[in-house]
Amino acid sequence: MSGSHAAATFDAKAFLDAYRNSFARGPAAIASFYAEPCVTARSGLVKVNPSRADTIAVFSEVDKQYRARGFTHADYHLLVARDLGANAALATARWAYKSADEQVIWRTVFTYNLYRMAEGWKILLQTMHD
Repeated sequence: MSGSHAAATFDAKAFLDAYRNSFARGPAAIASFYAEPCVTARSGLVKVNPSRADTIAVFSEVDKQYRARGFTHADYHLLVARDLGANAALATARWAYKSADEQVIWRTVFTYNLYRMAEGWKILLQTMHD
């Protein structure tokens, strides 16, 4: 490969670990993992989020719903991780959402289409497999 851009291998585990940990820091921290614009497809609703404020609003509602169900943290099992060129990647994970006493409250599978931007890997499309 020629040119000044070296391929950056996508480290799905490091990315998902950091993303998972952002849920303890609130909606703005979660939204920082997303590109602007981004698309969220979850619970039968596809939403284009043109700005960081829009993405924060989505995750403010998600956070409120999760916490109402007893969520405190999550673990995941990485199902698929694939580089799709120098600047694109795909990751699919099965999440286990847990309560403070480590009980699994529910499970969900998400796929993330990511793009490498100046500030790092960002989610362009999040798809919940419901």
